[in-house]
Amino acid sequence: MRRIFLFIIIFAYSIFGQSQVTDSISVKGKLLWDRENISDFPSSLKVIDFNNSSYIKEINVDSLGHFSTYLIQGEYNLLPSKSYHWQGEDIVRIDLKKSQIKLEALKQEPKTNLVLQLHTINKPQLIPEQGVLHNFNTDSSEHIDTFVKAYMDYYQVSGASLAIIKKGEVIFNNNYGVKNSETNEKVTSETLFEAGSITKTVLAFITMRIYEKGLIDLDKPLYQYLNFEDISHDDRYKKITTRLVLSHQTGFPNWARGKFDLKFEPGTKFGYSGETFEYLKRVLEKITNKSISVLIKEEFLVPLDLKDIYFSGSGFSMEILANGHKNERVSNKRDIKSPMMAFSMVTNAKAFAKFAIAIRNRQGLKNETYQQLFKIQKDFSLNNVYQIFKIQSTREDGTHWGLGFRIEDSKFGQTYGHSGSTNPGFIGNYVYFDELDMGYIVLTNSRMGGWLSIPLLSKLLITGKDK
Repeated sequence: MRRIFLFIIIFAYSIFGQSQVTDSISVKGKLLWDRENISDFPSSLKVIDFNNSSYIKEINVDSLGHFSTYLIQGEYNLLPSKSYHWQGEDIVRIDLKKSQIKLEALKQEPKTNLVLQLHTINKPQLIPEQGVLHNFNTDSSEHIDTFVKAYMDYYQVSGASLAIIKKGEVIFNNNYGVKNSETNEKVTSETLFEAGSITKTVLAFITMRIYEKGLIDLDKPLYQYLNFEDISHDDRYKKITTRLVLSHQTGFPNWARGKFDLKFEPGTKFGYSGETFEYLKRVLEKITNKSISVLIKEEFLVPLDLKDIYFSGSGFSMEILANGHKNERVSNKRDIKSPMMAFSMVTNAKAFAKFAIAIRNRQGLKNETYQQLFKIQKDFSLNNVYQIFKIQSTREDGTHWGLGFRIEDSKFGQTYGHSGSTNPGFIGNYVYFDELDMGYIVLTNSRMGGWLSIPLLSKLLITGKDK
């Protein structure tokens, strides 16, 4: 009986399979660029049913631009899956309206030798010879708006919040784009953005306030305040101090789940880690006998008189939070219940600018404490004299670290700040040129916001066109 049943299933499947093959039409073709200096091709195309837009099929494309698939009879639009193509470290924008084929697969005839030409969009060329902040005037605001909108359109950044500081004052603030690319709800002055790792500068500030009260020693091993069970099997972790946490020299991975091992000996090299900032947060809670929410209020928000900066969803309405965007899709909003001091700050550029100005004015901490914040950190362990003279908090790209702040050299002197990104698709940057006394904060709700937030705005505002 079981054999008969199995035979029926196989027979039915074979008939169904033959029907599928009979009803399917072979589609083959090749991609071509509209200009010659582009290497490789997009990795996939999508086929959309002309009469049912909810039907979407992905087709792989090989390195030579060839594609092939089978389609049941119907009418389709064939176009690239994404509106951009990576070209080295930058992107080529694809004009999707022009880069598609209407495919009529109505007869039992193969569709071969199709050619889909990819039409590109030219990148804006709006970077000035000199940064506009050096001689800021009434025309500069219009220049900034034009620049931001043009590059947001090219890189398809959904929304942004920008504040520019010069000599301790916000001289420019504007908001752009949409909170959600599906609903097209506009970004306003109240819209909040996830700030990601820029949050770490806040924990650094709070830590140094507690340090000034004599409650924590920057060079005392953290395990002496609070054990970390998941790494306690590795004795090297007993060398980890607050200083090493804030300058990313602990050997911790960025994030860990359950038991883990150190990636290197603490204090011997740079290794970015959010996990250690969460460890430091728990240490601060232990030694002060206060929750991090209370510490945020008492050591950050109240002393600096800050508003519209939040670290968990309980403090604000989710309606004013923007949606993140990644891979051209809208992400769901995150409702973080308790502060995560490595990444959970939500704010807008103008609100955070008040903190940036407080840092610029050396407010809330002693001058000598600020000197420590912005000093490129070394390993101060007494059991390794050689390391005292060897800078360890330097990444391979030349970026240094103070205590919770990124420090970089530029042709205009040293800068400090921090960038941030989150999984839902937010990217932002905070940078201040100390000697020029000018800087900016930009927050975006798009994975592509990295182009606008880090290299381009610095060129527009301060460094100018590359020579």
